[in-house]
Amino acid sequence: MIKSYLKIAWRNLWKHKFYTLINVFGLSMGIACSIILFQFISYHLSFDAYHHNKKSLYKIVEQLHLEDGTTLYEKGAPMVLARAVKTALPQIKDAAVLVQKRSFTISVPQGNGAEKKLFYEKENVGLADKHWFNMLDYTWLSGSAETAFNDPDNAVITQKLALKYFGTDDAVGRVIRLDSKHNFKVTGILANNVDNTDLKCDMFLSLMALKTLYPDVQKDFQESWYWEDSRNVIFLQLPPNLSPQKVEATIPKLMDKEAAKTFKYFLQPINEVHFDGRYSGVIQKSLLSTLGIVGLLLIVIACVNFVNMATAQSFKRAKEIGTRKVLGSTPVAIFIQFITETALIVFAAVLLAVLSVWMFLPVLNSWLQTTLTFNFTHDKTLFVFIALSMLIITIAAGFYPALVLSRFKPVNALKNQVGGHSQAAGLSRKSLIVIQNVIAQVLIIGTIIITMQVRYLKTADLGFNKTGVVMLPLPDFDKIKTDFFRNQLLANPAISAVSFCYRAPSSTADKGGSIKYEGRDWEKFVGRTLMGDAGYAKTFGLRIIAGRNIAEADSAKEYLVNEQLVKQLGIKDPRKIIGHQFTAGDLTDKPGTIVGVVKDFHAKSLYKVIEPSYISTFRTQYQYAGVRIDLKNRSAALSQIQKVFQSVFPENVFEYRFLDEQINDFYKKEDLLNKLITSSAVIAIFISCLGLLGLISLLTMQRTKEIGIRKVLGASVTNITALLSADFIKLVVIAIVVASPIAWLTMSKYLQDFAYRIDIQWWVFVLAAALSVLIAFATVCYQSLKAAMANPVESLRNE
Repeated sequence: MIKSYLKIAWRNLWKHKFYTLINVFGLSMGIACSIILFQFISYHLSFDAYHHNKKSLYKIVEQLHLEDGTTLYEKGAPMVLARAVKTALPQIKDAAVLVQKRSFTISVPQGNGAEKKLFYEKENVGLADKHWFNMLDYTWLSGSAETAFNDPDNAVITQKLALKYFGTDDAVGRVIRLDSKHNFKVTGILANNVDNTDLKCDMFLSLMALKTLYPDVQKDFQESWYWEDSRNVIFLQLPPNLSPQKVEATIPKLMDKEAAKTFKYFLQPINEVHFDGRYSGVIQKSLLSTLGIVGLLLIVIACVNFVNMATAQSFKRAKEIGTRKVLGSTPVAIFIQFITETALIVFAAVLLAVLSVWMFLPVLNSWLQTTLTFNFTHDKTLFVFIALSMLIITIAAGFYPALVLSRFKPVNALKNQVGGHSQAAGLSRKSLIVIQNVIAQVLIIGTIIITMQVRYLKTADLGFNKTGVVMLPLPDFDKIKTDFFRNQLLANPAISAVSFCYRAPSSTADKGGSIKYEGRDWEKFVGRTLMGDAGYAKTFGLRIIAGRNIAEADSAKEYLVNEQLVKQLGIKDPRKIIGHQFTAGDLTDKPGTIVGVVKDFHAKSLYKVIEPSYISTFRTQYQYAGVRIDLKNRSAALSQIQKVFQSVFPENVFEYRFLDEQINDFYKKEDLLNKLITSSAVIAIFISCLGLLGLISLLTMQRTKEIGIRKVLGASVTNITALLSADFIKLVVIAIVVASPIAWLTMSKYLQDFAYRIDIQWWVFVLAAALSVLIAFATVCYQSLKAAMANPVESLRNE
């Protein structure tokens, strides 16, 4: 019996090859896109979910509650907190600290008198101890957590670094040198980091090395409650009988009262670290939910195509069904027959989708900058997803057409008198076309608005000139060296300005603190700290609107403040703030002098409003040199910078990056979303067009006699084309009317996340509507013209 069903199903599908191909191709595109989105969502949901005790791991995060009602979020916490909370609550299983994202130049001695090799590890080095590795899962290829960090000069590296440094992973006992100052012995080798973790370091130094690496500040680093650093990661492992809420309630009791009023600490489950945007989470779960819905809607569009064409074909298959029933076939048997045909189409579509994903995934990974994998024979979750998708699509796409066709009365079916069913099916078909085009229209509008917002983010005036500035980390800011470095660079006409600084005006750095103006108390708001030399404003193109630039100094003596800080202090005229005393608690308790006011600039991404900020000199905190070059002579300028760098710092690796590239990194998530939604919109439009093409082909076939009679009676090709196209265009217009408010609400909510955003213009909806109508008309026009230009004699003879 099953063999008979399959054989008849194959014959019918082969007989109607054109419509079979449309269904298979449309479904395969929807399924392929949903598989990619499923893998993307699964990849992000898997972050740090592999740790054996993940349910009991919590990261300590901080909220800073200011007196003006503002709340600032900090992903790090002071190191002292780990020890204090473990002492206060001894039932805590373990507490661990990772001081991460440190950068060093690594030199590796070579034997036989060969020149040593130099490597630069940018934000790839951390400091930890055995507690970190006991709590989190790492694979040790050599050594163990119990012994690898016994001494301050111990280091553990990944297999990747071992191969890079020594050409072998048998590197235990070898020596590496950091910043040409400190020797460390390799005491362990770890397997390479997995992709799905936010806690990546390829080199771990003993936590005891803080005293060696940072002798001036290590005491405050480890013992001060006020030493805030976003790179300090603290994890607690809680027993089942200790709730996170109890730990959170205990922490304020360990602090002094003043600090407890301002600093609030919370426990964040490890499975939320990747998603909480307040604490620098990579991607929000709401975005993953949106992408999941998009994937589902693409399958819905493809299923709509199938249902529409199956019901439209009922006219052609009426006699077949009638004959079957006369010969004794039951409605159940006919239902099973049509479900079998649907299952074969879905199976073929899934095979094509799997092949497409397998072929194009490397290209997609490169385009989307992801590391998605596709191996459903080993990935049980993916296999289950594909299997369930096949089952659900077969039922969703095949149930209604099979039910309609199996209910035809034999006498009416043999006479092709299925008007009642045809009318009901026609109404359903029109409704489904509207739904399909509503989805496509929402995606088109969303694509246009997201593209406009991303362009705005990348081209908005930031209040400074980000173009043509090279940022390079410097290992040493000794005044003699930096002066020589600057003078050598400025001797080249392709280099117009040089500044030594902590960071560029816009960065991910979160330095700031309380400020005091004149004889007032400390202000209730926080000021953001930027540190740079006297060349900072010129190099980065900051505009001084009152007063003068700061003078060169090694410490904070003079300040530039932005307009927002002037406004927050309640001063209307920027000129009136010049010459007044100003104290930045983040830098020094000694007052300095405000000498100038700069026009507001964006120190953060456009997600956030411009905050009160100040700029001052502070040589000991400098980490980068900013060099403004003439982009017309880019190669010559970069060559000169490298030459000078290597002459001044021969023991270090030359690394650089353009500032505009760094700032564009703020919006990687938006770029990714834009690519995914744009791709989904294109696929949705294509699938919808396939459906329209198949439907217009079937419906013109059903109206062959009518078209012939109209032509005999004098109807022109234009009249008949308009007649056949009008119904579809009307449905598209209805979809546009329904989709526009949905898209407006959805996109308005999306834009609310940005402090600075575009306005949704009316022409966006007009453009999207025009595109939809034009695409729909072009799709149906070809088949309509073909039917309208056919010889009426032939069509009437056939009838």
